[in-house]
Formats: sequence, structure tokens, C-alpha cells
Amino acid sequence: MASANKQHKRATRAKAKAKQNRTQRASAPVDLDPNDSRIDFESVDLTELFKKMRDAESTSQKALCAAFLEDPLLELVFEQEGEEGTMDFILAALIEYRQWSTEADEATALAWIESPAFQADYVAASDDIAARAQKSVNDAQVPH
Repeated sequence: MASANKQHKRATRAKAKAKQNRTQRASAPVDLDPNDSRIDFESVDLTELFKKMRDAESTSQKALCAAFLEDPLLELVFEQEGEEGTMDFILAALIEYRQWSTEADEATALAWIESPAFQADYVAASDDIAARAQKSVNDAQVPH
């Protein structure tokens, strides 16, 4: 887990990014270069992911985290943006989700993400996904 200072910096960047994303979506659509294969993550509609997360949240907060972490969008973000860009995207998306699902303000959404309960569920979901992925790799390597 990152230091408190680094988490604070990431949270600050994520809050600024979330605000920027809302402002951009409210403005006119941006013309993208049709030859650019990169995805403009600021303009990606996350509504379907948020609905999936909300449905999972009815089971548990850990299930919500798993639904978020297992979404293929995160892999695309990582491929294009690297680790730090992905962390910024994750924080911004989670803040946006909380605002969308509960109409919370940014500070309340950030407090939810930084809460020990959410952090524990997020890490547990991440560990479960990593363990399943490792099991799949191990199963694939075993000759049948």
C-alpha cells in the first residue's frame, strides 16, 4: 500500500481529474483523430460499468470491487496509460461511481474510498482475482 502522502497526492489528482471529466462531458463532444487507436478515457461512458458495480454492491462491497477490477476497461487503461495513469483512472472512476450511485459530493466519495473497510474489501477482491489468475496459469501449465 502506498504511503499516506502518496495516497493524498493521488486522491488530489483523482479529484481534479473527476472534475475535469465532468466538465468535459458537459461541453461539446471532442473530435477524435480516426487514425488514433488510443481510447480517450475522459470521454468513455462508464454507465454500464457503474450499473454492474451497483448490482454487485447489493451482494457486498467486496463484490463491487471485484466487478470493477475485473472489467476489461482497466486492462486497456493500463496498456495505454501505465501504472500511474491507471491509478489516477481508478481513483477518478471510483469517485465518479460513488457520486453516481449515492449523489455524494467529492469529499464524501473520497472518504468512502479511503475508509479502512473499503480499502480492505478492495485489497481482498484484488487478491482473489490475482489468485484465480495464478491458478489459471498453473492449470494451463500442467500437462493433462
